[in-house]
Amino acid sequence: MKQKLLTSLVVSSIVLSSCSGSTVNTTNADNPEIVLQGTSSSSIATAYWQWFSQLAVNNNINADLQVMGSGESMRRFLSGAIDFAGTDTTPTAEQFQAAKPGILAFAVTARAIAVAYNYPGCTLELTRQQLAEIFLGKIRDFSELGCKKKPIRVLYRQSASGTTATFTATLSAFSTTWRKGPGHGLQVNWPTGTPVADSEAMIQTLNQTPGSLGYVEAAYVGKPLSTAGLASRSGPFLQPTPQETARALNTIQLDHRLLGQNPDPEVGYPIVSLAWVLVPQRLDSAKADALRTSINYILSQPGQDDAERLGYVPLPEAIRTKSQQQIDKIRS
Repeated sequence: MKQKLLTSLVVSSIVLSSCSGSTVNTTNADNPEIVLQGTSSSSIATAYWQWFSQLAVNNNINADLQVMGSGESMRRFLSGAIDFAGTDTTPTAEQFQAAKPGILAFAVTARAIAVAYNYPGCTLELTRQQLAEIFLGKIRDFSELGCKKKPIRVLYRQSASGTTATFTATLSAFSTTWRKGPGHGLQVNWPTGTPVADSEAMIQTLNQTPGSLGYVEAAYVGKPLSTAGLASRSGPFLQPTPQETARALNTIQLDHRLLGQNPDPEVGYPIVSLAWVLVPQRLDSAKADALRTSINYILSQPGQDDAERLGYVPLPEAIRTKSQQQIDKIRS
């Protein structure tokens, strides 16, 4: 079901881009339609589609939403081509300085990154070293991990991706060899594996390729795929359940820009991250009003419930409160 939601999002976002006014009443003079130009990473796009479906019906606020990697999304945002950027990686200090209207960052939801694989009958519980060695190309067969013999076909994201940034930050925390070699970032030089375009392509390729193994948002993993249990910092092997994801998220400390991550949390499932929407601090009055309304809804309990039903993890209350407190900083 979750895989179908991802596919339908991509189709729906194209429809939204080409006829964004078709789902709302554009003739209401008291509440004219506002169309916001925005982007989203593929990993969070289903949440934005749901949120703006609700906003279109209830507030006449629509979105021309383009789905792309976080790197390209950030480039478009800094160029002034869009009104908001949905991203699952944090802007750099240089990018904050480059944004002339200023940037405000709002945490909107959270997710776990699963190590997903296609080998029915094989149950993987990976140590920190084993996870790194799979992606270093040192472990090449499932038999080295306690399953029947089958070559491991590693997959990785090709384009600049926030999911890759989160995943490689954890690999760097787990392994000195990885940290001194490929390192972490939106893109790295992978020692082994086959590239895929985005989250949808990752799921499709995993489904179609016996023996494949890759990293993807836990919300999108379903049969015949499995997720590996990963050794946590506190010891036990953990699955990317909402409960273990929430425990890890509670260890994240936000900075003064409301950004933060923890690639090796003390408790909980180890590969988790927040997702943010970035908006200009100043823009025209109508769009400023629309963004304030939109973010208010996203951070409301109904908005968080929308995301949770799609498999995302609601924000910890402390983080949600901090995001809500800065909505009034969006000005015209």
